[in-house]
Amino acid sequence: MRMVVSTAVEGRTAYPDYLDPVEGLSRDDLNRLQEAGVMAMCHRAYRRAPLIRQVWQDAGLVPSDVRSMADFVAKAPFITKDSMREFRDRHNDPAGGMGHFGPGEILSIGTTSGTTGDPTPIPSGSRASTEDTFTRDLWHHGLRPGDYHTALAFTFRGGFRRRMVQELNIAEIIVSMAPGEIPFLCEASKRFRPTTMASVSNPLLLALEQYFERTGEDPVEVFKSYKAAIFGGEPLSVRLGALAKSWGLDLYENTGVGDVSSAAECKARAGMHAYEDVTYLECIDPDGADPVPDGGLGELVVTSLSENYLPIVRYRTGDLVSMDRSQCACGRNHVRFKVLGRTSDQIIVEGRTILPRELMMLIEQHSETRAGLFQIIRTAREMDALKLRVGYDAGRLSDGQDRLGQRLRDDLTAAIGVRVEIELVLDQELLKLGPPHKIPRVTKA
Repeated sequence: MRMVVSTAVEGRTAYPDYLDPVEGLSRDDLNRLQEAGVMAMCHRAYRRAPLIRQVWQDAGLVPSDVRSMADFVAKAPFITKDSMREFRDRHNDPAGGMGHFGPGEILSIGTTSGTTGDPTPIPSGSRASTEDTFTRDLWHHGLRPGDYHTALAFTFRGGFRRRMVQELNIAEIIVSMAPGEIPFLCEASKRFRPTTMASVSNPLLLALEQYFERTGEDPVEVFKSYKAAIFGGEPLSVRLGALAKSWGLDLYENTGVGDVSSAAECKARAGMHAYEDVTYLECIDPDGADPVPDGGLGELVVTSLSENYLPIVRYRTGDLVSMDRSQCACGRNHVRFKVLGRTSDQIIVEGRTILPRELMMLIEQHSETRAGLFQIIRTAREMDALKLRVGYDAGRLSDGQDRLGQRLRDDLTAAIGVRVEIELVLDQELLKLGPPHKIPRVTKA
């Protein structure tokens, strides 16, 4: 895998906001780089990843059959997280068919958080693509050698993001996401004055809100040194994003790219950049395989170009995205995308497609339901009413449960134009299903 630390100093004069000059490549150069990377990864993955080899053999293909990007898009089969899990269980392979590794090759194994099922292993060697791209994002937002960075233990279980930050002589303040750590986070922020923080979540923002309300501590004083905070793991709450801004904390959304890379908003806030020297991205029809043009809604498909330890090829992520390959105001030509939901969460009510993200901003604007805890009750793929289970805080109830339910129904019906049925439950009931950002947004009952 290409090292970027040695090129950082060379690129700083021409591209002060870029850690690696590759971030400034033209679209034509990126296209050439990607085609070479995809051709090489087809051979590497076929050789190293038993699952890739199996699905290609089932399709009657070998890597030499793919000689161009057109061949790749037309012929290469897809894989999914379920196919990794099925291979893992059938062959007792903890890597899910994504690689055979010799002694000493793997330095750590993290996992995903298991949002869509049981956690998936993320093997890592001396350097992972994710830490490369994640550090580029932090550099863009102002992190420099000698600074402090607040690292919040979050979605990925493992330390593979840390090595490159340390090599850049940046000191990390490690903070657990546990609510009891909020006082330590605030004290460390005031004492060391970090430049950046990652990864912030909606539950952390809720806990901070409650802490500041309870203690009277000034959040502006706590966060005044931060140039940026990376937010990830779920859609950013509109209410909490505005609240963080009032504290002086600028949040930039981040997401994983097929578990082999990351993407984050730049200062232009026009979508999340996926670095195309690291991954090749496609946007396809969620119900088929046809490409979706830029600006349309489709499923994100990822092929790794540089990750030796998770060499995925045409991995259907289940994320619904809208992509944009035009040049960004930050100067990058690397593709940007916005995550609008997940294929498994998409429902149709009275002919209208609805995703949980658009409901959250409507539910959280009420004081009693400001935590944004809710579930869609899906009884069929297409329904004649939107059925919701919504959590509320009894301590904030102002005009009774019935009146709260009516206010929610009125707001939701006016905004999305379908009939709405609401079951109100206490926040604590929904929190029995998991932490706020891991409660299943769509359920059958």
